[in-house]
Amino acid sequence: MSTNDCKTVQPYLSAYHDGELSAGQAATVAQHVEACESCASELRAFESLGSAFLQAPLPAKPADLWQRIERELPTSAGSLTLSRRFSVWVRESPYGAGLVSMAASVLVLLGAGLWYGGGRGGDRTTGSGGAMAMHSHEGEEGMSAEHMAEFAGVMDDYLQKLPSDPDGAEQMLLTKYDGEKVDAEGAVKLVGYRPIVSGGLPEGYSLASTSVLKMPCCTCVKAVCKRSDGSTLILFEHDDEETAWFGDRRQSMATCGDKDCCLVDLDSSIAATWKQGSRSVTAVGVRDQDEVTKLVTWLNKS
Repeated sequence: MSTNDCKTVQPYLSAYHDGELSAGQAATVAQHVEACESCASELRAFESLGSAFLQAPLPAKPADLWQRIERELPTSAGSLTLSRRFSVWVRESPYGAGLVSMAASVLVLLGAGLWYGGGRGGDRTTGSGGAMAMHSHEGEEGMSAEHMAEFAGVMDDYLQKLPSDPDGAEQMLLTKYDGEKVDAEGAVKLVGYRPIVSGGLPEGYSLASTSVLKMPCCTCVKAVCKRSDGSTLILFEHDDEETAWFGDRRQSMATCGDKDCCLVDLDSSIAATWKQGSRSVTAVGVRDQDEVTKLVTWLNKS
């Protein structure tokens, strides 16, 4: 990742401020902010917004407010639901307007935060233009810290085994995560979509097998691809965007084709993750950034 690439870094200033990035991503953002006054200024704005929210006064309420609310809720019509009774009380009670005003104030502050975080510094959506490591945090929040650590450990064993014994590495994952080898139609039945590799691969690659794995982050499709020299490349297609797949391995950002890709150092090779339509693709065993670009460009056309 170029440390001068504001367009790539800016969408992640909010997550950096909130401590939601991985160690490698946080280090990349910190390095950029240290040298870029524009992004540093935007980061300070997030800090100011958070401080303003914490210091915003809330209207005082009587100690017996909720007892009064309960007494004033209409009870004569037994068929009224609780939500209906509450809406009637809001219109008729002298406390209703104050409570609505309090709620509106909180929503304004939250809305300002979302606007500032989402509308400044480029595209903040999870589409193809702005996903740092293709992540939205849903995958990580779905796993406990214990499961995340276990998952990263399994993947580390897999990555060490893959170069010398690709068949053994594949069998290890299939056994660990209840894998099932399938064709394209079989994958559709299990995951609800047709694997992206069913549209073919670039020249010089062939599809050896596809399988569906029930991994801790999500149920994903794994494609084992062979290069013309017999070496192995693995493509994972998955719904989650934030994952703990590679632990604390060094990460960097790069633009490959028209995608922002997270590149992870795997010692003798690299891994790359990018958004592809509504899902993410993670390529393991990639030789270099040029090969990532080749795969991205091809899959965009398929």
